[in-house]
Amino acid sequence: MAFYITKVTATGIGKTPAIVTFNKGLNIICGVSDSGKTCVLKCIQFAMGVIKKPFDQEQTGYDSVSLDIFTSDGPIHISRKLGKNIVNVVTELDSIDGGDYDIEYKKNGNKRPVLNELWLKLIGINKLPMIISNQDFGRQRLSWKTIMGLFWLREQEIENPNSVLLPSSPTQNPYFFASLLYLLTGDNFPNAEEQDKDEISKAKRDAVRHFVNGRISHMSKKREELKKSLSTFGDLDIEAEMQKLIDNLSETEAAIAAATDESKDLLSTLLNFREKEAETKVTHSHFQSLKSQYTADIKRLTFIVDGEVHLHSVDNNKTCPFCDGDIKPTQRESYIEASKAELTRIITQLQGLTETEYDIAATLEEVQGKIRSIEDRRFEIEKWIESELTPQAENLREAIQQYRSYIQIQQEYLVLHNVSQDWITELQKQEDSEDSDKPKFKPKEHFPRGFSTRIDEIAYSILSECQYEGLNTAHFNIGTFDLEVNGLAKEDSHGKGYWAFINTVLGLTFRQYLQEYAVYKPGIFVVDTPLLGLDQGVEDSAPTSMRTALFQYFLNHQSEGQMIVVENTKDLPNLDYEANGAKVIEFTHNKYESQFKESRYGFLHDVYSNQDSGL
Repeated sequence: MAFYITKVTATGIGKTPAIVTFNKGLNIICGVSDSGKTCVLKCIQFAMGVIKKPFDQEQTGYDSVSLDIFTSDGPIHISRKLGKNIVNVVTELDSIDGGDYDIEYKKNGNKRPVLNELWLKLIGINKLPMIISNQDFGRQRLSWKTIMGLFWLREQEIENPNSVLLPSSPTQNPYFFASLLYLLTGDNFPNAEEQDKDEISKAKRDAVRHFVNGRISHMSKKREELKKSLSTFGDLDIEAEMQKLIDNLSETEAAIAAATDESKDLLSTLLNFREKEAETKVTHSHFQSLKSQYTADIKRLTFIVDGEVHLHSVDNNKTCPFCDGDIKPTQRESYIEASKAELTRIITQLQGLTETEYDIAATLEEVQGKIRSIEDRRFEIEKWIESELTPQAENLREAIQQYRSYIQIQQEYLVLHNVSQDWITELQKQEDSEDSDKPKFKPKEHFPRGFSTRIDEIAYSILSECQYEGLNTAHFNIGTFDLEVNGLAKEDSHGKGYWAFINTVLGLTFRQYLQEYAVYKPGIFVVDTPLLGLDQGVEDSAPTSMRTALFQYFLNHQSEGQMIVVENTKDLPNLDYEANGAKVIEFTHNKYESQFKESRYGFLHDVYSNQDSGL
C-alpha cells in the first residue's frame, strides 16, 4: 500500500506542541542555520525507530514525538517518548496491529511486534524476509533502516565524495545490495551463488575502465569546446542561410562573368579603334608633309616671280666697265608666266589638301573620343569588379565556409557523444561480465536485466532537465555504485558544491527507477540540504541555473510520490513553489513577514538556538 507523511509533532509538559504538516507532493522546509529544519527530519526518523533521539530533552523541554501517516487504506498515528524503545501505534487498518511496538529485535524474541515490520508492511512486504548478508550466505532480517539509504539523503552524507547510497561501513554493502535486490524483484535468492574474484582480471578491468574514462573525459572536454563554437551561430536555420548565400554567390559570380565579357568586348572594339586611329594619324602625317612641300613650292615660285620682276626693272648695261666699249644687251627669257601658272596649280592643290586634312583631323578626333569613352567604360567595369563584385564574392565564400564549418562541427559534436556512449556500453559489458569459478553470492549479478543501462538513461535525463553544465555522458558505475559524469567520478571532476548536487541526482535516479520497476516501492524521497556547501563559500559550486533547475525538477515530479526537501532559505532558488502545488515551511531566527504562507520562529517553540542538535 502507498503511504505518505501528513504530520510530525513534538510535545512536552507545559510546551506548545511543535507541529509541521505535509502534503503528498513536494514539501520544502527552509530556514536559516540551526532553526530546526533538520530537527523535523530527525523527529520523523525517531518515530520510525532509526535514531535514538531527535533533540536534547533537558535543553528543549520536549519529550515526545508523534507521526501521522496516510495510507490507501486509512491513517496511522505513531507516538514515541524520548528514552523509550517502545512506540505506540493507533490505527484501524486490518493489516496493521494497533498498540505498543518494540523498536529493536531481542535475542530471545519479542513479545510485542517490532516497528521495523510495520514500515515494511506499508510498502507491501507482509512477511519479514531473511536477506543474505554476506558471500558466505549468512542471513539477517530485512531492515527498514538499511533500505532508507535509498530514499533518505542525510545532511551528514550529502557531500559524500563516494556513493551517497551505500552504508557507511563497506562490510554492510552485500547486505545493502541484497536488500535492494529484494525490493526490485521480491526474491531473497536463497540459492544465489557468487564467484571468486580474479585479481588479475580485476586489475585489467580497472585499467581498461581508467583508460575508457580518460578517453571519455577527453571527449567531453572536446565536445564542450565544440559546443561553445556552435553557440556563436545562435538559433539560425543554417541550411536556409547557407542556401541564401549560395544563391547570392551565384548571382555575384554571374555578374562578374557578365562584366568580364563586356570588358573583353570593349577591348576588342578598342583595338579596332586604335588601329583606325593609327591609320588616320599616318594619313594625317602624310598630308602634313605634303602640305609642307606645297608651302615650300609656293615660297620658291613666289621667290622666282619676285626675282624676275626686280630683274626686269633694272636697265641693261650698254658700256663695258673695262674698256668703255659699247655692249649690245642680250634679250633675257622671262619665267614669270610659267611660275605663275605653276603657282596657281599648287595653290589649288593646297586648298584641296587643306580641306581633306580637316576631314582627316575630324575623323581622328572622333576616333580618339570613342577610344576615351571605351577606356572609361572598361575602367569602370574593372573597378566595379575589383572593388565590389570580387570582395562581395569572397565574403560570400567565407560565410559559406563558416556555415560548412558549423555543419562539420555539429557532426563532430554528435559523433563524440555517440562514441562516448559506445565506450560506456562496452565498459558496462565489461563490468557485467565477470567470470566465476566458485559459488559466491553476488547480489548485483541478479539485478534486473538492463539495470545499469536504465540507470544511465534516467541519470542523463535528470541531469539534462537540471541543466547540468557541459553534460556529455552519465554513467552509473555499478562497482562504486555511483554516478560518473563525463567519464569522471565526483571527486575527480568538481568540488563539494557539485558533490551534493550529483548525490541528489543519484537519489532522484533511484527514486524514479524504483517507481518504474521495483516490486516494493518506498514512494517517499527525503533530501537534507541538496545545495549544501554554497553557504560556506565552496569553490566550484553548482551554477545558479543548475540549482534552479534542480528545484524546478522537484516541482515537476512531485506527483510521483512525496518529497521532503530541506534547504537554507538564502540558497533556495526563486520559484513560485506554492502556486505550483508545493508546500513551503519556513523557520526563521527573527520575526519578519515571509514570502511563504507557513513561517515561524524555529520548529520547537521557545527554543532559540541549536534546534538541529540532539544526536
